Amino acid sequence: MSKAAGPGSAGPAGRPRHAAPDDDPAPTPAPAPAPGPARTARRARHRQGSGRLRPLLRGAGLALALVVLVTAAALVPRLSGDADGSTAGAAPPAPAASGEPTARSSAASSGGPALPGWLATALPPSTDLAASDGVREELAGEGVPADRMRPAEQGPASGSLLAVVGPVPPGARVVARFDRPGDGSELLVVDPAPVEPTAEELSRRRALADALLANPATGTDPAVTDVLGPAEVDARLLSLLAAVSAQDGVGIAAFPAVPGEEGSATPARRVLLDAVGGTPVPGDAAATEALLTWLDAQLPPYTPDAVEVTGDGVLVSFHYVSGPDALVSRAAG
Repeated sequence: MSKAAGPGSAGPAGRPRHAAPDDDPAPTPAPAPAPGPARTARRARHRQGSGRLRPLLRGAGLALALVVLVTAAALVPRLSGDADGSTAGAAPPAPAASGEPTARSSAASSGGPALPGWLATALPPSTDLAASDGVREELAGEGVPADRMRPAEQGPASGSLLAVVGPVPPGARVVARFDRPGDGSELLVVDPAPVEPTAEELSRRRALADALLANPATGTDPAVTDVLGPAEVDARLLSLLAAVSAQDGVGIAAFPAVPGEEGSATPARRVLLDAVGGTPVPGDAAATEALLTWLDAQLPPYTPDAVEVTGDGVLVSFHYVSGPDALVSRAAG
């Protein structure tokens, strides 16, 4: 069993772990990442979380959660329902206020924001875009800051992406695409050196996705099952969902694509949660507070880059990285 720690357990620094149980001394937390707008806006709303998830997750590490999911998928439904395995139906979430954007509406958006908006949403501040002189000039005209771009002639830096107009470079992965006004062409953002998962990492992803599908708490929305079926979910996000699902079940309303990434081959990095243990979020304030507190306690690589409460649920997002499976493997090793 992996030594990686999870909900309610402490581990060596840098290992994934979650909130400590009440009867154990709290571990020294790793330095928190600089809060983004979404995290800053909601932090005050759940600083005093109810701890509803804490008893459900007490004494269970992420490694245990993964083992439960992989080796006992048939038992997972009992974790989300009554003693006889039944699952209580969740009440519908509270409707969004008039005019309030929701995660689902952004998932259905065909155009999405311009590239500068995608850059701020999808990539860490340290990740830049390499581009030719002409493309950099075009991006600057759209509002991309100069410090987020570098000349393509210098070669790709570690972790940097490439903005191109025209054919996709050999071996590159298309991450996002944006219409260029006038001639109907597209500007592509590509990963020039994507880190592909190993066979073992793919097998782990499929096992976790299958176990989530076996849990009735997950839901049966075809759009969700179409993503979980082939396990096309970022390994960081999938591991996070596994930890909650193994203990109490989690309702997945959608895997909304980041606008600009619709139709790309990148694994889903955002999820809209609408229930935990059969209790609706955000309809139930205590369950929502507990979920937010638990998410805020995660350590890298399982720390979400943005958590937002919408009218439809809790939207959890991760930035794009080239090899999320490798990050999870190193954390669990």
